[in-house]
Amino acid sequence: MEDSKPKELRKVRLSRYYRFFLFFIMASIEGVMNIANGLLSSATKEVKKSLNMNDAKFGSFGTSNSFGRIISSTLFGMLNQKISRKWSTTLGIGFHAIFLLCFFITDNANVLIFVRGLHGFTQMPPSIYVPVWIDQYAIRSYRTVQLTTVQLSQTIGKCIGYLLNMYFGLEHWKKGFLVEAGYLLFCTFCCLITSEDYFSMTLYRPKLSDEEEKKLRISCTIYEEQERKVENKKKRNFFSDLKILSCHSLYMLSVASRCILHGINTCLHFWLADFMRNVIHEQNQLKITIYYTIICFAGPVGGMIANAVLKPIIHSYESRKASWPLVLLQITASIFGISIGFMKTTLTTTLATICFLIFNSSALPIVQGILISCVDKELGATGFAIANILTQVLTSGTTPLLYGIINDKYKEIYPNLAMICIMSLEFVAVPFLCALAYLRNKKFDEEEKNKDKGEELVDK
Repeated sequence: MEDSKPKELRKVRLSRYYRFFLFFIMASIEGVMNIANGLLSSATKEVKKSLNMNDAKFGSFGTSNSFGRIISSTLFGMLNQKISRKWSTTLGIGFHAIFLLCFFITDNANVLIFVRGLHGFTQMPPSIYVPVWIDQYAIRSYRTVQLTTVQLSQTIGKCIGYLLNMYFGLEHWKKGFLVEAGYLLFCTFCCLITSEDYFSMTLYRPKLSDEEEKKLRISCTIYEEQERKVENKKKRNFFSDLKILSCHSLYMLSVASRCILHGINTCLHFWLADFMRNVIHEQNQLKITIYYTIICFAGPVGGMIANAVLKPIIHSYESRKASWPLVLLQITASIFGISIGFMKTTLTTTLATICFLIFNSSALPIVQGILISCVDKELGATGFAIANILTQVLTSGTTPLLYGIINDKYKEIYPNLAMICIMSLEFVAVPFLCALAYLRNKKFDEEEKNKDKGEELVDK
């Protein structure tokens, strides 16, 4: 006869300082994995010459990388509940570092195109897991800012690629891959020696009030193990999780919003230099590089500052107060976004772009935080993996192509039309976010009513 006594769930003390250290490791991984993008884009001419590639073949680097990301995101969504998150992250980082070294082994363009696909494949497990890890382990009162930091690290990674090519010389562009691989191997070592408890699927902080949270700001935080639903675990698989998520209104609205906010941001970065060169008629390449670098840093940094300033109003992304301010942030971002297409000088284009990215970088972490936290904890990683797949397929992969199609057809008559059309899509996220705010607040109201009813029953 089975023992009916419930299993005693363990409690674990996790160092606040070590979690903070791991946050910098996790955030830096996301940034360093983007160094390769900066290395390749800043040395386009030298890369094509040394590898004997034409423009179409060079463009295959991006296509192969995106294909690898889609496959990896799908597999991660299917397997993340069955494999250790520590080992999926660690192996992803380690193999990414090893595949980077392939650029020193061969000059065969076809082989290296395949290797870029492997880069995309190995990048996604840590990239998907970083926001999930922040939601679970980051310092509670700084989670929104820390999610914004991840966006900043991605930009810093691309800029480091430019700087490494300037330091070593464009003809020695391969040396930057060695620097990237070296740091990622260090991060692999840090993850290897870290306890599995810092990557657990079952350890979570208990929900506390703001006053209780302030009292517990000590060197260690107590995490409690949450029992997984054994009766559902046997029946669950990726497709059953997908069905649950697709019926979750808050999740679906968050995904739709995330696809627009993240995907159009990707398109803007892809075409901005071309817009400056062919619409604004800025022919000074050094000036374009300087302005673009300023944009890359000022946008995410401004987003971090904005989130810190707005924290007393919004609180965290789990807070009810975040719902409608998020809508206002997106409306403001959309106005600045569409204004980019009407700018006439490099300076005004830069200022409009920075303003757009500040509000975009403020809104996107909140959307991603809601996306992860609105579903059951066990579904958080799967949900974010699916969100990445949909973003790649629906917007990140299609909007740059759509921009090019519009530009090819109308650039002679309306050279700024492509930018105006693409950035106008930012407004599509507004009704999704309005519906999200309404349903979130309705859910909070229902929870408060149930809580009040429970308290009344206890009093009786």
